[in-house]
Amino acid sequence: MDELICLILKLYKMKKILYLIIILLFSIESKAQKEMKKTNKQIVEHLNTPTKIWIDGAWKLQLDGSKVWKKGHWQFEEKSFQQKSEIFRKKMKKRQQAPYI
Repeated sequence: MDELICLILKLYKMKKILYLIIILLFSIESKAQKEMKKTNKQIVEHLNTPTKIWIDGAWKLQLDGSKVWKKGHWQFEEKSFQQKSEIFRKKMKKRQQAPYI
């Protein structure tokens, strides 16, 4: 009888430990999912911002044959949906690769 009670107590303790392990694993998984959503959101925001490109100055030829210097300037270029999806696909593929050991 005493052995049975001892066995029941051990099972009860093991059950508590198992519950704690399960709760810990779920909390770790939910944290990882939140981080993944956050990084995905950052990638999408980065993809939606226009590209800022510096165009160097250059000599422009006019109709009368004279040259005029055009100063450098910033040019903003929007990415097409195909370009955005290709960049996003590459970043996701890079993130999913397992590191070499």
